[in-house]
Amino acid sequence: MAMIGVYHLPQLDFIAGWQNPESALTVRFFQFISDSISYFSLGIPVVITLFKEFSQSTNKKRSRLSLLYVLLSIAVAGLISYVMKKSFSEPRPYEVDTRIVQLSVGGGYSLPSGHTTEAFASAMALSLLFPQWFVILPMFGWASVVGLSRIYLGVHYPFDILAGMFIGSSSSLAFYFFVFRKHLSHFATRQPG
Repeated sequence: MAMIGVYHLPQLDFIAGWQNPESALTVRFFQFISDSISYFSLGIPVVITLFKEFSQSTNKKRSRLSLLYVLLSIAVAGLISYVMKKSFSEPRPYEVDTRIVQLSVGGGYSLPSGHTTEAFASAMALSLLFPQWFVILPMFGWASVVGLSRIYLGVHYPFDILAGMFIGSSSSLAFYFFVFRKHLSHFATRQPG
């Protein structure tokens, strides 16, 4: 523990104080949320696209491009996350503090949180594609709880979550404004088909 930076100590104290491995219901809830990442971040865009494929009044090319945008946003954010993990080689909280219990899988390094990165990339992408409150609030609410779950389960520091939030959101924003917005608006003006 002597090798851990001073900036980690408050984060470790927070995690150790918050974790309660004896609370089976809380642990199962956070494990479920943590494991829901692929079902929500990939599943929702795929379901929307499939639904629109069978709708007569939908612009199918725009729908397919929207799905490609979400998938590429997640992939690029994930790649950035992976490169950062390898660059920083930050150990996970449960590896450096015996008070913290590993309650979920967490292979590799800690900084940033890959789950949080993917969740926020998906939430931002879907919010840009469907800018209504009933999309934005649930998606960002879910993504935030994914981040919290990774802290509670002992596999990430709070700072890892903040980094994941930034990487995921900014990747989707950058992809949207610099690459996809022009193409999506082009298909929006064309007839369905």
